[in-house]
Parts: sequence; structure tokens; C-alpha cells
Amino acid sequence: ALKIEITAEISDERINRVLDGATPIWSIRSSVRGNDVMRRESDLAEFARVCRAVFDLIRSAHGHEAEIHLFPAIPASTAIEIGRGWQPKAHPSVHIYDENRRVGGFHLVHALDHVEGKGTSE
Repeated sequence: ALKIEITAEISDERINRVLDGATPIWSIRSSVRGNDVMRRESDLAEFARVCRAVFDLIRSAHGHEAEIHLFPAIPASTAIEIGRGWQPKAHPSVHIYDENRRVGGFHLVHALDHVEGKGTSE
């Protein structure tokens, strides 16, 4: 699992409710949280660099066939950068979760698969 904490903190407990409690949890987090954290183009460029590096680290640690279960608390600009930076031939598949208070917690909303033709939305 990869949690990206820019606008808010995400507890590991919330992720463990969705995934097996033995799933390793990686994190990208901002030292300052809020909707206005990304103020300059250079902030977004640094986020994109860090995100690609973490995708590479996860692939190195868990293999190319690993799946990244992504739990974001992020501004829209960073969501776009995640999609732009993900490389289907180089990075593991990414399963994206979203908080839904009506159903209580995170649920799967989209998948980026590195096997052509397997991208899905729920």
C-alpha cells in the first residue's frame, strides 16, 4: 500500500481495514498539510520526482508484478502528476482508493494496470 498524505493524514488502521493487515505500507507525506500546499510549479515538480522514485523503490522491493494500492489525500494537481508519472512498462499496477463516508472508509475506484487493456474503473 502507498498512502500519499498532502492535504490530510491517513492512519495505517484505515488502510488495514481495506487490505490485509500484513500488507507493507509506504508513505509520501508533506510536513505541512492542507489544500494549498502546492503553491509553485517547483513544488509540483518535486512531488512528481518523489512519486516516481517511490514507485521505483516499491518495484525494486516487491517486484514488477506487485500491485500498489494507493490511498491519497491530495490536491487535484498532484493526482494529475501521479497519472502522468506512472509508466505502464516500468511501474507496478496501481489500484486507487477513495474515501466514501456513505459506505464508511476507503473503496477501490480505479486501476492502472501495466498489462495492456486491463485498465478499469469501478
